Amino acid sequence: MRNAISHFMLKFLIVIARLARLESGCAIAALCIALILFGRSADAASFIIVGESQYPIVADVMTDIQESVRTRGKQYATSEIRGRLAAVVEREGVQVVVALGMDALNEALRLPPEVAVVFGLVAVPPKSGRANITGVIMSTPVNDYVAALRKYLPEISSVAVVGSRDMAKVLYKGDSPGILLHQVTTSTDLVNTINHLTGTKALLLLPDASLLTASVMSHILLHSFKNNIPLLGISEANVKQGALFALVFDAKVISRQIGEKVHAVLDGVNASEIAVATPKRFNLYLNVNTARKMGIDLPDEMVRSARKTYN
Repeated sequence: MRNAISHFMLKFLIVIARLARLESGCAIAALCIALILFGRSADAASFIIVGESQYPIVADVMTDIQESVRTRGKQYATSEIRGRLAAVVEREGVQVVVALGMDALNEALRLPPEVAVVFGLVAVPPKSGRANITGVIMSTPVNDYVAALRKYLPEISSVAVVGSRDMAKVLYKGDSPGILLHQVTTSTDLVNTINHLTGTKALLLLPDASLLTASVMSHILLHSFKNNIPLLGISEANVKQGALFALVFDAKVISRQIGEKVHAVLDGVNASEIAVATPKRFNLYLNVNTARKMGIDLPDEMVRSARKTYN
């Protein structure tokens, strides 16, 4: 479509040039028409980004995506477009929407299927069955934790992974020795499962806000210290509270990944043909005090590679 418009504009300018030889007034009139017809298209957005921009991390990701794509985009706060995203898309004339966070994604899922949706800053892909959608989740796959343990702490050879079926399906490929998966459906089920664990050297919880309430996390941390079983956290906050370490997504890397998908869709690739991705790189947060209390010897390389340590 853009090539067709550019070709038409080129022919239009040729006509203007020819008119200029005949009569300057005609050329000026033609030029005014051209500016009216094409002035907006030169400044029009190629895509829009929707997210809770009042939060610094979301605002930064929005900016980084824009810089990564290198074509003009327009940003909207989720509250600004709630219930009227389709009208905004139609007004802007775009066919690609970047949805950051669940609220923005829920709005984007209502768009007609010809509008491509690229999501980010969500824990898992949506279960919508919608076509023309792709994105990057921010959750860390189990295998990346396994790789970190093998590299830095090989003595931790068995890990109990506890989480919902949906999270396990996304984050665990089921091909890592020493991993025992426990699927739970409620917070009570999760606590009971952890209380009856035996023979495990570490505990990894899969992210799920409906299961990991504040009271559940307090119980799990207490269980971890009482039984000398290190908890592998899912956030920096977990590490600060006492988890041994966590692998947390790098916001700039995720922004570039989202930008790459947007660029591909703008180049004509159907979003459904682009696989949903997990973060390519993580930041390591480490609790040295927890390691000391549990008698875990942290290698210097692990400490040096940490984005932040808690003592």
